[in-house]
Amino acid sequence: MPDNRPAVPRQLARDLLVEAGHRCAIPTCSATILELAHIIPWAKTRAHDFDNMIALCPNCHTRFDKGEIDRLSMLHYKANLGSGGARARILGAYRTLQEILDHWSESIANLVRAHVASFPDIGSILHARNACEREACRAHAGIADLQSIGDGTIELLTDFIYDWFARWASRAIDMKWPDYSQSREERASEFRPLDEAFLELHSAIADVLGLEFDELPLREAY
Repeated sequence: MPDNRPAVPRQLARDLLVEAGHRCAIPTCSATILELAHIIPWAKTRAHDFDNMIALCPNCHTRFDKGEIDRLSMLHYKANLGSGGARARILGAYRTLQEILDHWSESIANLVRAHVASFPDIGSILHARNACEREACRAHAGIADLQSIGDGTIELLTDFIYDWFARWASRAIDMKWPDYSQSREERASEFRPLDEAFLELHSAIADVLGLEFDELPLREAY
């Protein structure tokens, strides 16, 4: 074995092959001659771990090693097998939280628009406020989900992001945001700590996944 690497334990190998149905885990391939690949390289993890391994045919394994198939794609292939593993669950929870926070942000903007309409309607304002509160609840649940499988850094950052959004929403509800006495630059500076927290969270997620910052797109491509 290279790098004094021990053999993959027989039960672990069996579990990985069963997970993939004894076929290459890339669904468009499905070859039956298989090797066991480490998603995050052995040289970095120095461990045989179910969550970090996947069954591939020799051709797909070689393409993966050459970078023709990236690690983020391989995490998705692992997730598609059903069990997914911890890394796939963290990635899924992170993407879900991003989507929820986008909706919460939009609900806050809608609330502001309802307040400043030429002819404010109490029904529209209450509807927008209720929508904002629903998104806050969804965000709380999404953050709890990510924290349950993340580390301490992720917990601290997501707590900060939730608290920031909650204060932002409260100011919108109380008609204290936006503050039109501020300049555009002053208003933008209010969001800088949030932007920095998002970047730090992205870096922490990438680190947990074993990816470089640029290997994990900031947003899913649609």
